[in-house]
Amino acid sequence: MNKQIAAFFLCNFAILFVGFGLFPLLPVYASGYGATPSMVGIYLALTYISISLGTMLPAWLGGRISQKVVFVGAGSLGVPGLILLGFATEFWQLVVLTGTVWFTGGIGIALVNVFTGRFAEKSQRGRWFSLIALTTPLGAVIGGAAVAWLVEMQGYRVMFTALGLVYALWPLVGLLLVKYQPATQTALPESRVALQVRPGRIYTLLLFSVLLVAMTISISRLGLSLTMKASQFSPAAIAGTNVVGGLVTIPLVLGLGLLSDRVGRKLLLALGCILAALSAVLLISANQLWHFWVVSAVVLAARSLSTSLASALATDILSPEVLGKALPGLSSMNWVAGVLGFAGSGYMIETLGENSLYWMAAIFSLAAAAIIGLMTQRVRGTDIEPALPRAKRLSRFAEGGSAD
Repeated sequence: MNKQIAAFFLCNFAILFVGFGLFPLLPVYASGYGATPSMVGIYLALTYISISLGTMLPAWLGGRISQKVVFVGAGSLGVPGLILLGFATEFWQLVVLTGTVWFTGGIGIALVNVFTGRFAEKSQRGRWFSLIALTTPLGAVIGGAAVAWLVEMQGYRVMFTALGLVYALWPLVGLLLVKYQPATQTALPESRVALQVRPGRIYTLLLFSVLLVAMTISISRLGLSLTMKASQFSPAAIAGTNVVGGLVTIPLVLGLGLLSDRVGRKLLLALGCILAALSAVLLISANQLWHFWVVSAVVLAARSLSTSLASALATDILSPEVLGKALPGLSSMNWVAGVLGFAGSGYMIETLGENSLYWMAAIFSLAAAAIIGLMTQRVRGTDIEPALPRAKRLSRFAEGGSAD
């Protein structure tokens, strides 16, 4: 199983190396095609619509097509899309090609989560999901450094070609090393069915909290690039913020992921929401390079914690039979939030100003933390606390006792 986790890690790393290395430069690159802040916001929103559709595709396909075929095929499609981005001559070409790459990346990220959920033992879910989440800061550090150097020394065309070669690592590893483990259809005892009367409500709350915190993160990431560009920082400096931020985030994400197996997911997930709110507030007064390094570190930490711990928590409360649909649905919330955040951010900046947008983003994350606080039901085998009396009564009834 450890070899499989290593394979999942490499595939996710290839995707996020490209995504986090390239993303800070997308607003700058689009501006070179004459895009205004509103156009940049719409462009990034369309990009996130693409990745949202990508994350939902495995759930829509169900078992009709082998998930390994979908996994390898998506990676193979993204490689030429990345390379061709360096040869785009019109803004619409940039939009189409970026959407293609992000669509394939969404498929890959969703399936890595599904594969990890099926392979990880219950007592090690926090560890394995935190290892997968570690690809976020690592991708930011290595991808950000590589992209910054390539743009500064070689230009955009060489940079996109190099990113295409890195992206090719994903389908190659997926083809040679990833083993597909389908969910086992098992009959649940009636007592367990009774105990699962309310997990659907908890999962819905989890989805909504992830959506809100992801909106904050999306706004902070866009605001980071646009604010630095307005302050006349170079493309290399903008891409380099991910490097510093990722270095700070790596030990934090791994340590808290391991800690979640001992103290529970909910508290640390709320911490991720608070960090996201902090990133938006810090942008209000950021004007020096080190300020943006701090913002980048906080954003990356918030994103890594929220995605890894939300996936681990969902795996705790859901049966293996539904992970193939539930985890991609959870992943899609990050990208749906990007669509909503990016689509309105450019307009909000132009009409109400940056500060109003950042305060609004902070409120989203604080609301997400409050929603996590509502998750008080205990489901057998999870760290959600405490049980509702009705669930207990139904459990006794299912086991042959009285429900009263």
